[in-house]
Amino acid sequence: MTNKEIRKELEKTYKEMGRWPRLNSSLKGPVPKNEVERRETVLKLQQILYRIQDARKERNKSEENFNLAFYYLLKSMY
Repeated sequence: MTNKEIRKELEKTYKEMGRWPRLNSSLKGPVPKNEVERRETVLKLQQILYRIQDARKERNKSEENFNLAFYYLLKSMY
């Protein structure tokens, strides 16, 4: 995954998070459990992308590879 791809994924995450207030206002009750879990996954993916960037800055290849593998695993489940 290149830095450009990471930035694009982060932009998708920010857009997704930007829609949450509008979705919340359209609900007639509490947020459904499946929606809460989906939002948790989006936030976890965002955190992993930042960890990948940090690992690259530190030139820690093993941490970068671990987080990349974790990212792709989580993304496939999302």
